[in-house]
Amino acid sequence: MNILKNITLSEERPGVLQVYKTDKLNLFAIALVKEQVLKKHHTNVPTMLTMLKGRIEFEIQGKVLEFGEFDIYEIPVTVEHEVRGLEKENVFTLTQER
Repeated sequence: MNILKNITLSEERPGVLQVYKTDKLNLFAIALVKEQVLKKHHTNVPTMLTMLKGRIEFEIQGKVLEFGEFDIYEIPVTVEHEVRGLEKENVFTLTQER
């Protein structure tokens, strides 16, 4: 599967694509257009973010981090965060332990 060919970029809402799922692992991709926001939320399981295309701002605990292509970041469990797309097309994956 080619993630970039299969995910939908839309100004109406973030794109979400289930890439792979087992009883131990969940891998999905998120697509954001410029200035699109994933509003504050948190994860209950260990999650690794991997940037594939574009750039995002990742706001967490009063800090704003910027991630670009091929950057990775381990998202802390139960810590609220928000994500904003900075380029025309921004795509990243989230790998979660189940």
